[in-house]
Amino acid sequence: MKDNKLREIRASKGLSQFDLSMMTRIPPSEISRLENGKIYAYPGWRRKISDALNIPEENIFLNE
Repeated sequence: MKDNKLREIRASKGLSQFDLSMMTRIPPSEISRLENGKIYAYPGWRRKISDALNIPEENIFLNE
């Protein structure tokens, strides 16, 4: 459904979903839903995740 590399990039940086949640203030359950393609990332969430991972949004969230 959604095309993103969030799980792959997060794992490559050695972060758990909880770690990313603490860095972004996005609930872990929502991080999981994003990674599993169940929901789209809100623009604010995209920015927070991009900033936390230090990777451009378009490299994480493909075709969104």
